[in-house]
Amino acid sequence: MPAWLAGTALGLAFDRWTLALALAMTGVWIASLWLLVSRGRGWRAVPLSLLGWSWIAFGLAFVVRFWVLSIDAVTYGDLSERLLLMPPAVVDQALLLGTLYWAAVLLAYRFGGAPRLNPLASVGRIVGAGAVSAYDALAVLAVVAMVLGTDVELTPPALVRPLALVGSLWAVAAAAAWFLSLEAGARRRFAVRRWVYLAPGLVSFVLEPFRERLLLMLLIPFLAALFAGRRLRLGVLIVVLAVFAIASTLTVGWYRQVAWDRDDTPASADHLDPDVWLKEPYYAPWTAVLRRFHSFDSLVFYTYLVPDVVPFDADRNPILDVLLEAFVPRALYPDKPESRRAMLFSVTLWSYGDEGRSEANIAPSMAGDLYGVGGWGWVVVGGAGWGALLGVLDRWRQRLPAGGQAVVVTVLALLAAGGIERDFPRAAATLIQSTIVLIGTAIVLRRALGAGRGTLTGVHPPPPGEWSREPAPAP
Repeated sequence: MPAWLAGTALGLAFDRWTLALALAMTGVWIASLWLLVSRGRGWRAVPLSLLGWSWIAFGLAFVVRFWVLSIDAVTYGDLSERLLLMPPAVVDQALLLGTLYWAAVLLAYRFGGAPRLNPLASVGRIVGAGAVSAYDALAVLAVVAMVLGTDVELTPPALVRPLALVGSLWAVAAAAAWFLSLEAGARRRFAVRRWVYLAPGLVSFVLEPFRERLLLMLLIPFLAALFAGRRLRLGVLIVVLAVFAIASTLTVGWYRQVAWDRDDTPASADHLDPDVWLKEPYYAPWTAVLRRFHSFDSLVFYTYLVPDVVPFDADRNPILDVLLEAFVPRALYPDKPESRRAMLFSVTLWSYGDEGRSEANIAPSMAGDLYGVGGWGWVVVGGAGWGALLGVLDRWRQRLPAGGQAVVVTVLALLAAGGIERDFPRAAATLIQSTIVLIGTAIVLRRALGAGRGTLTGVHPPPPGEWSREPAPAP
């Protein structure tokens, strides 16, 4: 075993099986690309599907995360030695569970089906130049919903989730406008509007400073360009994402100190000093990026503490929880339990034995949370359920014209990716509810536009062979 992986003072504990299991999980993850790229679209097929976004998230949260912790589980962990104390057998079990979970997702996605009736069909009919006024109204409505839903304590419980869902619909207008402006024969009508439609993204970040708010603003033009047939270089994309990761980490960290901790601006700016990064590498932005994901850590703690120390949560049924949370509004069921698995996990398994840790929204990981319900069986069932849901949505999406696909993927991409980190009921319910709201919005807009207006017909992605070609170099 390589010396930089085993026998170090800061890496995860290893035994004779750990490296083989880690390579197996990595190999299954890499091999699963064939589900995405086998149709001739190359790397572009990954961001063009919801499974592709889950593939990216699993790679970052489990595969890359394991190898990073193998090097240094303290600096890239939580600056404690808790992960160093995990026995090799626990790490091995976490690797097996992670591999099993991802295999269940892939099998359900590959062999699942979708009803012939396509509820997303209406989304493909609202992407057109005639829908400008509808996009304007939608962007304004989203901002109003964001502002009204900012103070959760003052907002009636029955309106918290609906306002959040409506507030996310600005991405529909932005994705449609960017697609129309970038398709063959660019429409000048959207040359300015496409930028204006990104403004709600800034509003959402100011109100709730999460990195995903900024990332969505970057993804909208990127996905629109791909669906419009524009050719992008993978190398350039990687550089842009790397710069974004560092810049957004600095921006989010600084703004949270100002907005949440009420620090004055000069004091907050001290954390932007490169000299501080060199003296305290833990605070460097590149270290924060590597420390961003905790899914594998969470799974390790689940396998270490459950069921020997903390019993299985056998009273829960994740499938029933999904149905209740996704389809029963709080207005009809005021006493509906609130999903707080992340907060609960942060003060139980995540902080077990450390009473000084404060409550935080630490992701329990879907695989870990499923394991905590009843062991290996629930990991398979939940993973298969997630894969089947992604499969149905992707099959419906593929039947839409390119503009409709751009809207669907833009709205649901980060939910498909983030679901890997969240508990299964919350992730699945949010994805289902967002899809329902998207469908309802499309139906309303379609009727407002009237028959035959605001449509985009006959526009499809370029032939598969065109996707694999890179543009000719500039002379």
